Amino acid sequence: MTEREFTLKHIFTDVEKFEQDQTLYSPKKENFGIGWVIGIRKKDEHLGMYLYTNLPRNQEIHTDYTPRIFSKNREKNHSKSGSHLFKNDGDHWYRSGWNKFIEWRTLEDEYLDDGKLEVEFHVKINNMMTGRVFTLKYIFTDVEKFKQHQYLFSPEEEHFGVEWRIKIKKLDEHLGMYLFTNLPRNQEIHTSYIMRIFSKNREKNHAKSGSDLFKNNGDDRNGWGWNKFIEWKTLEDEYLDDGKLEVEAHVKINKMVGFPEETNEFPRKDLRSFGEDMKQFSDVTLKVKDRKFYISKLYLSSHSPYFETLFLGRFQESEKSEIELKDVDPQDFQYYLEVLHLENAIDDYTVQGILSVADMFDTPKIVKKCEEFLLEKSKKGLKEKLELAGKYRLEELKMTEREFTLKHIFDVEKFKQNQDLFSPEKVRYSPEEEHFGVKWEIRIRKENEHLAMYLCTNVTGNQEIHTNETLRIFSKNREKNHSKSGSSLFKNDRDNWGWNKFIEWRTLEDEYLDDGKLEVELHVIINKMVGFSEETNEFPRKDLRSFGEDMKQFSDVTLKVKDRKFYISKLYLSSHSPYFETLFLGRFQESEKSEIELKDVDPQDFQYYLEVLHLENAIDDYTVQGILSVADMFDTPKIVKKCEEFLLEKSKKGLKMKLELAGNYRLEELKKQCLDEIKSKADIRSVIPADPSEMDPKILAELLN
Repeated sequence: MTEREFTLKHIFTDVEKFEQDQTLYSPKKENFGIGWVIGIRKKDEHLGMYLYTNLPRNQEIHTDYTPRIFSKNREKNHSKSGSHLFKNDGDHWYRSGWNKFIEWRTLEDEYLDDGKLEVEFHVKINNMMTGRVFTLKYIFTDVEKFKQHQYLFSPEEEHFGVEWRIKIKKLDEHLGMYLFTNLPRNQEIHTSYIMRIFSKNREKNHAKSGSDLFKNNGDDRNGWGWNKFIEWKTLEDEYLDDGKLEVEAHVKINKMVGFPEETNEFPRKDLRSFGEDMKQFSDVTLKVKDRKFYISKLYLSSHSPYFETLFLGRFQESEKSEIELKDVDPQDFQYYLEVLHLENAIDDYTVQGILSVADMFDTPKIVKKCEEFLLEKSKKGLKEKLELAGKYRLEELKMTEREFTLKHIFDVEKFKQNQDLFSPEKVRYSPEEEHFGVKWEIRIRKENEHLAMYLCTNVTGNQEIHTNETLRIFSKNREKNHSKSGSSLFKNDRDNWGWNKFIEWRTLEDEYLDDGKLEVELHVIINKMVGFSEETNEFPRKDLRSFGEDMKQFSDVTLKVKDRKFYISKLYLSSHSPYFETLFLGRFQESEKSEIELKDVDPQDFQYYLEVLHLENAIDDYTVQGILSVADMFDTPKIVKKCEEFLLEKSKKGLKMKLELAGNYRLEELKKQCLDEIKSKADIRSVIPADPSEMDPKILAELLN
């Protein structure tokens, strides 16, 4: 497994004022789906240094780590290295580290810079057991009395909202062994499992492993396993203990589809905190029932006219440091804020609550994000989607399927057989019509005493269109009709689909032609369009969002990048970037300035970077490299992660370029995907640059080994 690595960085302040047993924490940072925090403490005249993580129940992470502190100007450093297995058997933050990382006197003499302490924690994850895991155990009795085809089930046990049980059966002189569950329709569970039997006193065991997809296609129960788990004679000789058989099934759930989060044994952890630990990035507290949320007025106002009026208008509330919001569910408000702060918080369980809050507080960007999820990823049924579309005015969702109808009346009486394929006597085309950016037409011809009928389009390059279509012809006055339906895939090498024998020519003449004319309709539903993206537009594209003078009311600092000025919120930018946190909130001269110049940054790349930070879909194959460069420069891991997700899932960039980006910006998942695609020496040659020294040394070593 490719090693997953990351570095936490933070500058602690006022450390010289620490009292005995006082502790400070860095802001929580998410890496590989887990929250991480650095903690420091004064204990027995030493500095204690710790790494914290907030593992959900029953998860494990095996790590190596190296914490390091730096003196002024990073002229010297002090470090220690360790390994630890983080394992949560409860539901709390878990830590590892040193109570005596360095003597307090040495810390004060050599490492504090005006009370500030610069800390880095480099972490390497060697193994993650993050699936949902459980074990079924049962002892079956009187197994020696089994007859052919006789079977028994263990009692049902509920795990993660689903009932599970083990089945054993005597079949063809073997023991059959199976794992069963009771999935409702339209739900899926992807599992890996190990089934095991034990001899008396567990002195020996026999096991088999498998991976299966549990899916209900109409049956009440669904089971997978082995008809020939072990020979019956071996079972009797070596494993039965006075007719009893001890059985275990160890199950790891890799993926659950169609299950709301509420079915878990524990609700999902909040993806981001808006509690006391975020107070330094906030200038107002929102009280929602019994919960308090610390947020930035300017950032929330820039997305919501409701909050703009509340915070920046001439109302009594605008002066308060704490404001109560009524008629809001606090957990829905948590999910809403998570989406506003770039977390992937929208799923089938949260989407309706997020929509209700976004609608209440007039936040169109969040409504759009929810609609995109419902269009592209949601497993909700059509009825529920339509209800949400109507309630929250989601116009695109109302038209989930892209549909259109072509209509034309052909003159076919002069058709002749065996003429040149494209001669007017042989083929007829309807006029071209454009729908969804593509031109379409109907083509008919006479072929082997039948009417042939086709739908044609002009896809190019690597484009694909997946359709369902219904072709129909009508008799005079539309008194009768004849139709056929099908599904088609249009690609560059196949731009027409239909039927060579749509109807016999004699039947056509007798029943459907009206003075030689034929009325045709072709109804098309587009299910999927691949390769139709913004990359076909002329670049540079228009900015998706302004950070100019018109945003001045939502800003408290101006960033000057070459000849452009960007008006932004200090607190919001600081909450995502330790660089800006130090610049804006630290004890530096710049923190007091109303305008700060950023050097060595391309202003257009900075524009794209800010767009992503403000919820725009700004990442594409044209912008991704520039966004990565800015996110890396200003230490913004959330943006780096979003760029990596794009490169993993949507990018059309070549393997060589992806591998180069993975090396330059330490994108471990992308690196693994790229390396997995390299199968031959030719593949290796295609990705190594002319000067191999330009390639990341670790990647080069993996390729050559």
